[in-house]
Amino acid sequence: MPHRLKVPRVLIADDDAEFLATLRRILRRHFEILTTTKPVQALSLFALKGPFAVVISDFRMPLMNGVEFFARIAAMDKNVQRIMVTGYAELQMVIDAVNRGKITAFLTKPVSAAFIRAKVTEAIQTYNQQYTAGQNKPRMEKRYDALSANKVAAFVQLLLTTKEKEILALLAKGYSNEEIARELVITIGTVKSHLNHIFCKMDVHSRSKAVAKSIELGIIKPRQAITPAILI
Repeated sequence: MPHRLKVPRVLIADDDAEFLATLRRILRRHFEILTTTKPVQALSLFALKGPFAVVISDFRMPLMNGVEFFARIAAMDKNVQRIMVTGYAELQMVIDAVNRGKITAFLTKPVSAAFIRAKVTEAIQTYNQQYTAGQNKPRMEKRYDALSANKVAAFVQLLLTTKEKEILALLAKGYSNEEIARELVITIGTVKSHLNHIFCKMDVHSRSKAVAKSIELGIIKPRQAITPAILI
């Protein structure tokens, strides 16, 4: 069941940084906005920073198109409102977006500030109506109960590659980049690249926070990790 948000929260994913900045400028006066140019990071943000009332995404993005992106979003939260914005529209794209991505609105660029603001406002109203309807149910669900926490942990593990999990496990033991490189027989540059991907997917900015988040989500057992302060 959706949660009524004091300030409506909107997540936007688009590999066009200029378009992202435009949307943020249009919407930030009325809504709390989180943006990213990477769909994988957007999925992490959705899982770790939610709930969101609305998610906006472009169709064409690196590594994952908008249909696949929204299908994964819908699998995590069927109530969130999904808006796809794209520079062109083909019939099959629209069909896939509706059937697989379960989008609630499909907009083509260019789109006016007034129109996108109206569509987001309309989507938030729909989200809140779902919340109100849910209040009449005898049993209330919590967005972040133990089951949801397990789903988030499983989702983050799914995002992480096997190599990234190996590096994260060694990181938790206090290994330096050089020691990780020797242990896994890879270069230090490759280790750094993997760490950047881990930080991005887990929405953290340091080694200690990556380990702390892993423990919080149950990806790493506390006994497997050394004191986080040593990792900074």
